[in-house]
Amino acid sequence: MTLPESAPARITLYWSAIWRGAVTTATFAVPLALLQKWLVEGDRISGGDAINLLLYFAIMFCGAAGGFGAAKLSPTSRLQNGAAAAALAALAIQIAGAVRHVIISEPVSSPISWIFLALLLSTFGMFGAWIDQKSRPSTSGDPR
Repeated sequence: MTLPESAPARITLYWSAIWRGAVTTATFAVPLALLQKWLVEGDRISGGDAINLLLYFAIMFCGAAGGFGAAKLSPTSRLQNGAAAAALAALAIQIAGAVRHVIISEPVSSPISWIFLALLLSTFGMFGAWIDQKSRPSTSGDPR
């Protein structure tokens, strides 16, 4: 079986691109998440309000922005690097939140939920990388 020319022979993660995409994700997602937490815990909005769902979508869009940035900086394996950037940001944010919870003696959320959030955000990171991939000019001559 031969691989198409556009597919790399192996997946390569470019950590310089991944951490930059993760910082991009965290830079925009953390303030939105803090705003959401403040609104919900202060009983200003409920969990099912439209503004809360809009904030969830905005946080996921931040994962797409980080994935787009990581893909832009990666010469190959753009989708994988975009997904890794968003997942790294999600895990870093969750670990920082866990440290905060330990310091103020609140219960820490389950690490299983961290994994699911990282998978969800990595899906959006891969979507952002896909947008980058589709917006690049085609070099192989095919109109895709």
